[in-house]
Amino acid sequence: MEKIEVKASSVEKAIEEGLNELGIDREDAEIEVIHEGGLFSKAVVTVARKEGPADVVISFLNGLFERMNLRCYADCTESGEELNVNISGSDSGVIIGYRGEVLDAIQYLALILVNQKGHNFIRVTINAENYREKRIETLEALAGRLAYKAYRTGRKIELEPMNPFERRIIHTALQDSKFATTESEGEDNNRHVVIIPKEGGVREGYDRRDRNNGRNGRNYNASRDNRDRRESAPAKKEDKQTEETEFNLKKNGPPKFKSFGYNKKHF
Repeated sequence: MEKIEVKASSVEKAIEEGLNELGIDREDAEIEVIHEGGLFSKAVVTVARKEGPADVVISFLNGLFERMNLRCYADCTESGEELNVNISGSDSGVIIGYRGEVLDAIQYLALILVNQKGHNFIRVTINAENYREKRIETLEALAGRLAYKAYRTGRKIELEPMNPFERRIIHTALQDSKFATTESEGEDNNRHVVIIPKEGGVREGYDRRDRNNGRNGRNYNASRDNRDRRESAPAKKEDKQTEETEFNLKKNGPPKFKSFGYNKKHF
């Protein structure tokens, strides 16, 4: 915060000189009277430029990075009642954290700090390495895939708990979807999005009974077909030989075998 000390013959003259030196109006300044002056002394005042929302956020973030020994710095652009902060530096990946959890926590702290300074409500968005844009693309693609899955299966799909920013992305992505609608359920940290399929989602000609019997039915029919093929198949060579042997036994009787060994002696 820019701050100067001014001496003049009176308090009002000192304040006026200080405002002119900083180039600001009185409503944009913080003024402190150190000495009102007298017959033999001058008035002493300090004049400082009031911190705007952007100054508060930048001061907070850069101080935080310094204490954490991170090589990062914050740059802020102000648009009406919204602050867009971009963090850059070699350690910016640490600021993002797992699925942006660290980035969300820092953004929440900055939001509270800015709105405690007596300003009108200011929305703060903190980004690093274009993480927000990449996350939006990922969530929109996920919403599209899960909406079609819910429509195809006819079942609701519950997503993992998300922060309000990410839930809003899912709701917006599917607000005009022909496959599903969305709603939020749960409380606090368990608040999550539920994707609800629209009517007519089960595929045409796809009967649940067919799905339940599909695998067993196919196996049963396959084994039955195999059995029918075996019964109708032509007899093998071995089977023909067996049939001929049985026919010869019935016709000629048991076969006569030649005796081997010594000859039978007659006495």
